[in-house]
Amino acid sequence: MIFCKKAGWGMALLFLCLIFGTGRTQKIEAAVQNVPESLEEESRLDTVGTDQETERAAVREKKGQQEKEAGDTETDQAAAAQDELLAELDFDAIQQEVDSLLSSQQFSFAGTVRSLLQDGDPFRIFRAGNAVLSCAKTAFLAQKGLMKELFLLVLAGAVLGSFSSLFEGKQVRDASFYMVYLLALALILKNFQSSGENLKAVITSLVAFMRILTPSYYLAAAAAGGASSAVMFYQMLLLVILAVEKLLLALVLPMIHIYLLIALVNDLSGEEILSHMTELLETCVNGLLKSSLGVLVGMQMIRNLIAPALDSLRQMALWRTAGMIPGIGNAVNAVTELVAGSAVLIRNCFGVTAMLVLLAAGMVPAVQLLVSGLSFRLLAAAAQPVSDKRIAGCLAAAGKGYAMLLRLLLTVEILFLLTIAILAGTFS
Repeated sequence: MIFCKKAGWGMALLFLCLIFGTGRTQKIEAAVQNVPESLEEESRLDTVGTDQETERAAVREKKGQQEKEAGDTETDQAAAAQDELLAELDFDAIQQEVDSLLSSQQFSFAGTVRSLLQDGDPFRIFRAGNAVLSCAKTAFLAQKGLMKELFLLVLAGAVLGSFSSLFEGKQVRDASFYMVYLLALALILKNFQSSGENLKAVITSLVAFMRILTPSYYLAAAAAGGASSAVMFYQMLLLVILAVEKLLLALVLPMIHIYLLIALVNDLSGEEILSHMTELLETCVNGLLKSSLGVLVGMQMIRNLIAPALDSLRQMALWRTAGMIPGIGNAVNAVTELVAGSAVLIRNCFGVTAMLVLLAAGMVPAVQLLVSGLSFRLLAAAAQPVSDKRIAGCLAAAGKGYAMLLRLLLTVEILFLLTIAILAGTFS
């Protein structure tokens, strides 16, 4: 009986083992069967993901190509618009005036405008450092002979003054002084007259260049959508030219010559009988230069507050009206903005090129006048301890006269440069 019980328990255990073993075997077989299916699913998902990434990359490449083609098309359209606008400008007459103004330099006005349209770097074209040093060296060599002669006269005056003190009376000393002083006066007046004539020729050439430039620049400004600004520029430039010719050249330049002559005569007398006259002339010259600059620039700034606003209002009304046209409104706006942007760029490049011409034309005489004025001031400082004070005063007055000529040239340059810059800065 005990054996039967044990046998029954053993059969039960064996039956349970078979049940559990069969379940595990079925699970293992099911897992083994599912492995290929999961691998196939993962492979299929990987293939789908790769295809999607390939499609996205193709879409991005196609989009980039379309954007590149659109950019190239816009660039070509902008270049075509710029060429059409440049063809309307008269560069031949401007180039002739530039050649006569910059006779010692090779400068292509149209080539410079096109170069600025491409890279937009005016300082790459106009390298002023080496040019200024070269002009200063040339001016110093030109003044070297005159400075040697004046220095020898100063030494001669000092030696004669020392020897004349050995004689009784003042006749010998006065005779030696007047001889040296009159020789120095003749040299100074001759050199100053030559510098004044050269300055007058340079300013006259600048005025002629601005007259030739005005119609083309007016056309470029009007094409940029600034009709009111273009009219303002035309009127103000004519006013500036009139002020330069009738006020600065006809009045201020002769006053500078008269100032130097009176100052030299005043030093010759030794009694300061004309000192107030020289001070009055100096004050009038400085006042006229400052007043002309302030009044003309102030008038341009005040008018520039109104004219660009009118042009902006007209452009906005035109573009809004064109944009309301069904079907082609956006295209019309795009083309209008492209043409207007090209016109503004051409106007500014045109103005910058004109400013470069003005700077190049005024650089040489400005450096020459600066070197001459400094040379006379240095010579006066060196002559004061060893020579008569009247000779030192004569040299100092010449240096001050050259400073007035330089101030006159800079005033004319600033007037023209600011007239162009004010218009070029509108809607930039």
